[in-house]
This record gives sequence, C-alpha cells and structure tokens, in this order.
Amino acid sequence: MIIAAPGPSSRLFEPVADMFGHLLAAPQGSHPRSLWQRSGTDVLVRCRGFDIPELVASGAVDLGITGYDVRVEFCLATGEPLIMRALPAARTSFVTYCTVAGRDVETIYTEYPAITEAWLSARAEQRPVRIVRLHGSTEGVIRVDGHGAGVLLVTSGETLSANGLDIDVPLLATDMCVVTRSQSVRWPGTADLTALTLPSFSSGR
Repeated sequence: MIIAAPGPSSRLFEPVADMFGHLLAAPQGSHPRSLWQRSGTDVLVRCRGFDIPELVASGAVDLGITGYDVRVEFCLATGEPLIMRALPAARTSFVTYCTVAGRDVETIYTEYPAITEAWLSARAEQRPVRIVRLHGSTEGVIRVDGHGAGVLLVTSGETLSANGLDIDVPLLATDMCVVTRSQSVRWPGTADLTALTLPSFSSGR
C-alpha cells in the first residue's frame, strides 16, 4: 500500500508520528531529509497536507492522513467523493469566520474558498461579498482592511487576539482523518474508524 502522510513541516506531523510511529518508522540509516520510505510492503510519502486528498483522488496513493478541513475544502472544490474516517483527536483546531466587532464586511480573505462559498450560500441573509484566497496567515491583512473579514484555521486564538480579531462563527472542528477512494481500503489501525460526513452547511452542494 502507498500511504501519504504530513511532512515534517506540517502541524500534524508529530501527532501522526505519535499515532503511527511503529508503522511509519524510517529504516535505520535512512537520510533525515528523505520524504519517502519503505516499510515491509508499504511505501510512505511525506508531503503537504493540502496535497494529500488530490494524491488519493488521482490514484497516486492508496490512503492519506490529513486534516478534516483539508478534506472538506477539496471535496467542495472538486466534487470528488472521497471516503473520510476519523482518527482519535490529537490537535483539534477550528475553521472559523473572524472579523472585528461591528465591521461592515465587503471582503473575506481565506485559505478555504470552497468552504467559504458553501457557508455563505447556506446563510439565511445573503449579501454579496468578495472572496480572496490567500495562502498562510491572514490575520494582519484582515485587521488593516477596514471592510475585511476572514475564514481561517484557528488553534489557540492567540494570533487573533493579538490582532484585535474576534471569532464570529466557528464553521467546523478539524482534526486528523484517513482519506481513501474506497471503503474497502484498510490499513492496520484504521479498519474500524468512524466515517465522517461533510459539515451541514455544505449539504446542498
């Protein structure tokens, strides 16, 4: 089996290593910067979490371990019906709508354009806003734009607080999940995991 898992630069690398270290341990003598390894009949590929659903959907890998937020964004953006299974909670974060209290929002900056669009479409009171996709930290940009808000990943909330932003609406909780193209794909420790669904605001998509 070919397995894609978060690389060393990912926030999920250590939780995944803690959970599956006995199955994903690099062989002795392997190069510390190698992003692939073989363990018995399995091959492990380390990569960006955002790339993992696409690798699974393309058939390049059989199984991926990534964040629930990444999987939901990919599904809504592409319509790919990948299977998600929940792993035990390790580093729970939240995808949230963040703004400055009382601000009249005209632009939403986000790493999650598909989630943002689905959430906006499901709101009872819809008003046109511009969605701008950014990669990485957006809190400073949101703060300086007097008509800006954001949909972004929040773990501790410290960066939001330092930039004077408030969590207006938590959209979804996110933790690690296993992603496959088929229910029949199994790997040690993943056979009886709970199936995950998409968030309720995306049910019409």
